[in-house]
Amino acid sequence: MPQDDSYTMNEAKSSIFRSPVFIISVIIILLLAAIGIYVLTRKEEKKGISEEVEMPPLVLKWNKPYAFNEEGYEPSIAADSFGNLYYTAHKNVDRGYQDRLNTWGLQLASWFFYSTDNGETWSVPSEPVGIWKYALGDEGDIGVDSRDYVYYVDTTLRDINIHVYANGGEWQYSNVFREASEELDDRPWIAAQGDGVVHYLGNNAVTFPGHDGRYIYYRSTNGAQTFTYGEAIPGNGWLHIDTERYGDHAYVVKETTTAPDADIVMHISDDQGASWNWNDPIYIGHRDGPGGPPGEGSRWPVVAVGENGTVFVLWGDYEESEVNGSRLFMGRSLDYGQTWNVSDITPFQGLHDYFWVSAGPNGSVGVSFYSTTDLPVGENSEWYIYGGMTLNADVGDLEEVFINITMADPTPCYIGTDYHALHDFHENCISPDGAFNIAYQYYVGPGNGDSTLLYVRGELSGEVEEEEEE
Repeated sequence: MPQDDSYTMNEAKSSIFRSPVFIISVIIILLLAAIGIYVLTRKEEKKGISEEVEMPPLVLKWNKPYAFNEEGYEPSIAADSFGNLYYTAHKNVDRGYQDRLNTWGLQLASWFFYSTDNGETWSVPSEPVGIWKYALGDEGDIGVDSRDYVYYVDTTLRDINIHVYANGGEWQYSNVFREASEELDDRPWIAAQGDGVVHYLGNNAVTFPGHDGRYIYYRSTNGAQTFTYGEAIPGNGWLHIDTERYGDHAYVVKETTTAPDADIVMHISDDQGASWNWNDPIYIGHRDGPGGPPGEGSRWPVVAVGENGTVFVLWGDYEESEVNGSRLFMGRSLDYGQTWNVSDITPFQGLHDYFWVSAGPNGSVGVSFYSTTDLPVGENSEWYIYGGMTLNADVGDLEEVFINITMADPTPCYIGTDYHALHDFHENCISPDGAFNIAYQYYVGPGNGDSTLLYVRGELSGEVEEEEEE
């Protein structure tokens, strides 16, 4: 009897559906679909900022460190809009007087170098020529305004000398600013913006009698040639200042006390420092533990100003840090410092010390610090310089911003338990080409100032491999 055509076709379909090849194919398709969904989910998680902006984890590729072959400590670094770099550091004043005269070729009380080739080589300025090399210098600082005038503070403790450069290291003029402190100025800060507006924070180390604060604020509108008399900033906490180089906002971040359990607050000016809210600071966040490691004072909270109203603040919490490590907290504002979000950005367990933050183009933010992962800290604990940077940190939730921290120099900066061996701070900056630049030091001992000065440059190199990231 002839077979029905429809029956034969159904039998054929049923045979295909039951075949091992078909079943295996379906399983493979389902597995691929599941894997695709997982990968897409991971990509969404790894964006780190928002659905609109893809933000793969970025890692800095570090160049070989540059050694200045000079002894000093507490280095600062800044960049102008052309990418020229400027570097200063405290000279080793522990050297004998005659030794200093014989070996210090620079005419200034503290070291000052500049580079016009992305840090590959460094030079010292030929001017000014004066009596500064015979004086005991202290820490200096560097600010740059919108004209690319570079203001370098060179303090001899009693006198504050401000030397002004332009065009990648050409000296313009100098000014001896005698009113900037009361007898002692230990760690001044300087920042600049606009057409020669310069802000100066004079640090008296303690609350000075007759003033309700350890810091005195001074302002110049003529390129640091003259300054206002000065205003005391209330409180006994440590401060730091930064500005919009091409805008009107200036920011002073402050811890409310050097003791544990302190608030981190912000003073803001929206008219290039002509007026401030000294008696009504804006609250950023809170610190539960000490601001520094055991036996040490607080570390400075640091402010870094980005683009379009973005401001970052970085501070540390050192509660039981000798055993458990310290924590790093970042605050971010997207509305010129009016409101803040705070996130714990501690990258790994370790004692992270002398931290610094900077902001740059394309929403970039960079962080660096010295750290040891040898806990509890002991005589053989090795301290290294670490750094990381990311882009588009001005978009989305701060908690999703991922800064890939890596070791910037494979050589230990120090080995041991002396928390002051690497001194009070180091600095970093992001240059206009997006590179991350760190000024730091190696402690060689045995004296307090026996350290060598270094510089290292990192460039973002793209996405990290999945297995490395996890």
